[in-house]
Amino acid sequence: MDDPLLLADDEDGIRRVLGITLADAGFRVLTAADGHEALAMFRRDQPAIVLTDIKMPGLSGLDLLRIIKAERPETEVIMITGHGDLELAIESIKLEATDFVTKPINDDVLAIALKRAQDRIAMRRQLRVYTENLEKLVRKQAARLVEAERLAAIGQTVEGLSTAFRDMAGDLEGSVRYFNDMPCFVSVHDRHLTVLAANPLYRERLGEMVGRRSWEIYASRRDQPYTCPVARTIETGMGQRSPEVIAYRDGSQAAVMVHTAPIRGSRGELELVLEFAMDISEVERLRDELQSTQGRLTSLGLMVSSVSHGVKGILTGMDAGIYLAESGLKNADPDRVREGVATVREMVERIRGVVLDILYFAKERPLERKRLDVGRFVEGLLAVAGPKIGKRGIAFATQIDSDLGDFDADEAVMVPALLNLLENAVDACTEAASGPGHRISFRARGDSEQVVFEVEDDGIGMSPQTQAKMFNLFFSSKGKAGTGLGLFITRQVVSQHAGTIAVESVLGRGSRLRVCLPRRAGSNPVPGLSSGDRC
Repeated sequence: MDDPLLLADDEDGIRRVLGITLADAGFRVLTAADGHEALAMFRRDQPAIVLTDIKMPGLSGLDLLRIIKAERPETEVIMITGHGDLELAIESIKLEATDFVTKPINDDVLAIALKRAQDRIAMRRQLRVYTENLEKLVRKQAARLVEAERLAAIGQTVEGLSTAFRDMAGDLEGSVRYFNDMPCFVSVHDRHLTVLAANPLYRERLGEMVGRRSWEIYASRRDQPYTCPVARTIETGMGQRSPEVIAYRDGSQAAVMVHTAPIRGSRGELELVLEFAMDISEVERLRDELQSTQGRLTSLGLMVSSVSHGVKGILTGMDAGIYLAESGLKNADPDRVREGVATVREMVERIRGVVLDILYFAKERPLERKRLDVGRFVEGLLAVAGPKIGKRGIAFATQIDSDLGDFDADEAVMVPALLNLLENAVDACTEAASGPGHRISFRARGDSEQVVFEVEDDGIGMSPQTQAKMFNLFFSSKGKAGTGLGLFITRQVVSQHAGTIAVESVLGRGSRLRVCLPRRAGSNPVPGLSSGDRC
């Protein structure tokens, strides 16, 4: 590609090897040994793509990213991170980095990141060309409209002007359909700010305005009639260009770009004003949708990177289970076979949980609430969670109030959300240094307004810092074993149900999480009669 690529890394070996790889891929590579050198080269050579290490002495990669985005926001910046720099990588995405790749750098992953950056550059260039061409087209057609109406205005009546519009449309595109195929509103006004003629789309969208005042279509000009574009044209004798808001006949409003042109008579006196307005609200809507889609795609890309670490751990466990099963079969050891199969089954369940989390995160869906019996809901939940907890040698105690009544919930997402809390309690007990003999408690109670579910363990506990971030997207305290999706999704599900989660935890002593859910859809959870029920 013609534009240079800037590679910044304080490790000479990475610059040399990666520079060769990039050059072989067709890039013109510039290299810098630190952030300050990279910034100087960026300002001098203005590369389209910057590939920078996230940690460098002096000016860090994040600081370099901030400066680049402040000076040239269109520059695509790809961050190079270590496996322990996930939080910094997420911060770089928030600072509008294009992507990040981890060390050691995989050529395929790097190629994907560079392809994404090149695609974004190409898309911006295409949009720029398209916008320039569109503006040229609008100016060209507006000029033709002005010229045609200038000729038609002299010595013609209002009826003659309508005929001229139809003839002009035929000259431009072969049919009157030209004006209706574009969101263009064309009208002619006299010196007294009266609408004399309008094209069909104008009448269809804005109403029958012929004979009405020029400012009446503008939502923001009705109290200041002599500030509308036509009035300014008559006052100054010059064409106007301004963004405005118009009111459609159905009461809705739309943003438009308005152009006006004075039409003069044979003696040079301003007689009429041609007004040409284009609806830009649809363009803005599409732009917003594009930005939203880009943001979600960025999150999905980050999610894939985060989930990959958890999947690697699951695959390692599955390999171990298969090895145990094969070894047991080879040595006629049924106990080892059962152990291997149980391990594989557990890994399959973990894969299922990861897949469900990904599907929930990737696809937005409205809640499908149903009136559920709380007692039966809890029975189903414990039937899934109980055996898993028992297999880990952890004591499992339940305290379920009688006659819990019912509540409105989407069972398909609420059950996995609460299972996430129980599975995290299992992990906390497993990781505790004090060894076996741990205990998990599950409680369910409620009052007339809400239902309360509580999960308590005597496991490893959490520091205040971990508690503050535990529900954040992609945050995990489990290293490669976690995806950073489970508790984030749990909070999302509880929030969708207008519920709350309260957390109490002491490092080294255990945790208690309490979920409060309103019994009825559309209501908010309220404090229970007992202080122990408060969320």
